[in-house]
Amino acid sequence: MDPEQRPIGWWVKRLDTLLDEAVDAVVAGEELTRRHWQVLHSLAEGSVHEPALHATLADFGAPGELAVVVADLIGRGWAMSGGGVVSLTADGTLAHDRVSRAVGRVRRHVADGLSRQEYERTVLVLSRMVENVERALGRR
Repeated sequence: MDPEQRPIGWWVKRLDTLLDEAVDAVVAGEELTRRHWQVLHSLAEGSVHEPALHATLADFGAPGELAVVVADLIGRGWAMSGGGVVSLTADGTLAHDRVSRAVGRVRRHVADGLSRQEYERTVLVLSRMVENVERALGRR
């Protein structure tokens, strides 16, 4: 099939697969996965109630998978949990900063050759498509 004839779903799925591979590759040295990065990055924004963390990342893995990742980060001493709230430790903040630089390189590669306006427009278009499908499914 000619690449221009592929539907949007193919491109979205392919990009997500490649993003998984690219992030997994740059965080592998820390024995992390993209899911670890997503949790670590979410926690870097501040303490989060566990249900909210799971809701935020629900599209990126099964609840059991995310619970395993959180437990792993706690086991590393990078996160702590108490009263249903998960937060980064000082070591977790340092790890986030270190891993963030590597993930930043992936993000720059993804946007290579795109102007800031093209990137922002692409995100806007994709967000509208998500809203359209959610509305059609009765989720909004």
